[in-house]
Amino acid sequence: MNLFSDIFSTVILLSSTFAEEIFVERSFATSVAIMTSLLHTEERLLKNLTTYIAKLENKVEILKSLIEKLKADNLESLQDPESYLSNPFNYFGLIRHMQADWTSIGHYILEPMGEDHHLEMPTSTDLEEAVEGMHRLQTIWNLDVYDMSKGILNGQQYEARLSSLDLYTIAVHLFYQKYYRDAAYWVIYSILSYEADSLNEFLGCDRSEMLVLYAEILMHLKRPKNALTILQSGLQLEPSSLKLLERKNEIETLTKNGTITPYQYLDDEAVNEYEFSCHDKLPNTYGKLYCVYNTNTSAFLRLAPLKMELLSLDPYMVLYHEVLTHNEITRIQRWATPHLQRAMVYDYRTHMETTVKGRTSQATTVPEFGELNERINRRVTDMTGLDMSASEPLQILNYGIGGHNVIHNDCFNVPMMTDVEHGGDTVFPIIEKAIHPQKATALFWYNLDDDLQMDLNTLHEACPVIVGSKWIITKWIRSNAQMFIRPCRRN
Repeated sequence: MNLFSDIFSTVILLSSTFAEEIFVERSFATSVAIMTSLLHTEERLLKNLTTYIAKLENKVEILKSLIEKLKADNLESLQDPESYLSNPFNYFGLIRHMQADWTSIGHYILEPMGEDHHLEMPTSTDLEEAVEGMHRLQTIWNLDVYDMSKGILNGQQYEARLSSLDLYTIAVHLFYQKYYRDAAYWVIYSILSYEADSLNEFLGCDRSEMLVLYAEILMHLKRPKNALTILQSGLQLEPSSLKLLERKNEIETLTKNGTITPYQYLDDEAVNEYEFSCHDKLPNTYGKLYCVYNTNTSAFLRLAPLKMELLSLDPYMVLYHEVLTHNEITRIQRWATPHLQRAMVYDYRTHMETTVKGRTSQATTVPEFGELNERINRRVTDMTGLDMSASEPLQILNYGIGGHNVIHNDCFNVPMMTDVEHGGDTVFPIIEKAIHPQKATALFWYNLDDDLQMDLNTLHEACPVIVGSKWIITKWIRSNAQMFIRPCRRN
């Protein structure tokens, strides 16, 4: 019997005993035989109380050891929060820990957490999105799950790593999303990294459940014999597990009767969301292109030219360097952080903004009237030579771990505010260009040709961030206002 049921039984016993005492109070003094029953009742109450105290003391010791570990982890993370959260293992671990572990702690101490704390806690949706981000890194960047379980990303070893419970959480999510092959890898390494201790049991990390999940995955992959082998091996490790025994018996019965359900699962092609994979190494085919100081786009650049790198002539694409100062970037980030919300897209069918899985970032719009907006718009005008009067408001975006934007086509001026250690590239697969985020650079291209027709060569995507925090500013520039600045070419 677990601690909660023992406590509940003790409370019920105390209540029922005292109720009985009150009910027969007048009869006790008239019979010695009845009085002896009270002595046995008190003996039982004392034993229960002693057991209850011992279990409370044990609970206190568990909570003491838990709080020491949590304090140490929290202190380490607060030394450099953004750097700490730039690592996907820390990023995912914090989401899962805050969403699941603190709920378990709240239940464990039998005290409800305040509503103000709940408002700041990750939801189940947050946890699902964090899992999807980790899965996106695995599939799109072609990362090995074994390496990820050991804290290795893109060939680089990191101190942070995923716990057995982290790995299991990812496996469970992928299982329910029908990514059975990927789920198998995650659950295998959750089992291999499992360590039996009171903390794991307290947090709900049960090896028998991991083994059952692995067996279920194998069943969905039409491998019942392998599933039985796993369950039989599991029973050798966990001989008292009813879960393992029951599922083993069920599969044996299904196998004998030939009634195994033909499960459906997503094949490898369905798993890959992108037509072009970000992990493909795009060649640097710059040819005779070059870097210059741009002094021609605006009159101001004659006094303060900008460093410009020509990336492509067809389509026209340039990368400006040192377009923002460190103080400007810090100021922008400080202003934007409390205003960030999940990035939305306009749905032309419903005429409403909505979230989509293909665009995972936080965004905010800079007010059109203000010194910050005017300063950046002037700089965009200097870089592009275009009229900003019909452009969209500046939008600031922050991509977390696994943050990405699927392939699409638009005209951008993209000032980038941060370096990104791994991932986060803007990829143009047709022209084979990949631009890695660099602090204070700005990428600009035309998405329309000289006849104002869509140039498919500018199809691009934002690859998932592996390690780092990607901050960018986007500026959509409309063609109508450029009628006299950049007129259409005559046929």
